[in-house]
Amino acid sequence: MRRLAVLQWVGLGLGGIAWFTAHIVGWGITEATCDSGGFDLNHDLWQALAMGIAGALVVGAAAAAVRVLLATRETSYEADAPPGRIRFLALAAVVANGLFLMIITLDAIGSIFNVACRQA
Repeated sequence: MRRLAVLQWVGLGLGGIAWFTAHIVGWGITEATCDSGGFDLNHDLWQALAMGIAGALVVGAAAAAVRVLLATRETSYEADAPPGRIRFLALAAVVANGLFLMIITLDAIGSIFNVACRQA
């Protein structure tokens, strides 16, 4: 049960942390690319790399949540704690990780295919 609880928390928390980190790193990459100091960065490559790593972490988090769901398939999410709570939070993690994966995909598309630097 302890292992399932750890997997459930990984599944629930890792996706949000991965998205937030990739978003902040992506913002920093764009700032460094547009800086007049002249960092010579390949903006699109670094953005794709950051978003790809974040996407892989989110898929891993979703896999952990699905593993918990498969291990608790005989338990209802309305059952007493901890098995019921673990299943409920794993269900929430699957949904949240699907949303985070979509956000990361849209963030990557927007940052790669849009013009990074526009001078006013």
